[in-house]
Amino acid sequence: MVKLDRIENSILVKAGLELMRRNEMPLTKRPSRGRAMLYDMPNGETVRVRTCNDHVLLAYADEPSPDTRLNIEGTNWLLIVMPEFARTPGEIIGYLVPTEEAVKEVHTSHRNWLDSNPKTKGNNRTRALWFDEYGPDVNGGEKYAGGYSVKWKKYRLEGSVSSTDIVDDLDTHANEVGNIKAEVEAAQHRIASIAGVSPQAVKISIDFWD
Repeated sequence: MVKLDRIENSILVKAGLELMRRNEMPLTKRPSRGRAMLYDMPNGETVRVRTCNDHVLLAYADEPSPDTRLNIEGTNWLLIVMPEFARTPGEIIGYLVPTEEAVKEVHTSHRNWLDSNPKTKGNNRTRALWFDEYGPDVNGGEKYAGGYSVKWKKYRLEGSVSSTDIVDDLDTHANEVGNIKAEVEAAQHRIASIAGVSPQAVKISIDFWD
């Protein structure tokens, strides 16, 4: 199996949403500013989707201090979506983790790393939890934040979704949107011809789905 540079974020997100649907917890997109992927569960609880190609949950701190606020906070749950084999097309899996627990684990692992007297200037605001046994440096900070595929086994969603199926669905969707846009453009020209105005003067409002 050949590893690629990465799997597109849109594919991972779609796979995560499909996993939630199959586990009878369909998500509804929430309005949000920026790139945050926020959703509502049927019971009203909120979910933040985080995707990764390298079996790692990244969190960014507001301040370098150990217990500062993290950018994964603000929802009830984190839906962490990743390829079953890092950066490799095929099955995509997901973990639905209580945000409170994820935040606690990030802070604990970071404090444990600091207690080991690492060589650091103390201004690093990036935190990471590795799902594999260790991170890239088994003799460094990541050894304090590894093994979450086992620690969070109970949070793994049942089943998996093929990236190939998601790509096919995205291609079909793109074709459908393209066909609709072509039909709208043709309708603009027909209306303009009847009204005796330029096509640019005809405004047709249409909402495209995500």
